[in-house]
Amino acid sequence: MAESDVVRFADRERSVTVELDRAGKGGRHEGELVIDTGFVRARLPVHFTDADLADLAAWLDRRAAAEEDGTPPDGRAADWPEAGRSAYLRLHGADPFVVEVRDPVQSGVTVTVPLNPRDGWAARAAARLERLRATLPGAR
Repeated sequence: MAESDVVRFADRERSVTVELDRAGKGGRHEGELVIDTGFVRARLPVHFTDADLADLAAWLDRRAAAEEDGTPPDGRAADWPEAGRSAYLRLHGADPFVVEVRDPVQSGVTVTVPLNPRDGWAARAAARLERLRATLPGAR
């Protein structure tokens, strides 16, 4: 995982990564959604804010807590960043974990990536995201 990765959802064969390209002033950031599977390799621009990062951190924390407790995923889906501004991820909490990369703004294409991440992935992703957030302009 690169230092500029916001989050990486992956297993041994497939991954969906959000890369930070430019941390902007005023809490607005530019990045790319990177899909890498045996079938699809694609990069899409994505725009997100500090509030979006906080939402992702909260989602990862909830997922990590459920993993820790041995609670089965509730199956609800969450969009990140909020749908409509740019390409976005739809995170399906069910087992198997599925990430949909949706691009209604430019291409109109959706790519569905089923993943089998290792145990403890959500806690590791939350910790990495927290470290990245601490380096952004205006970090708490």
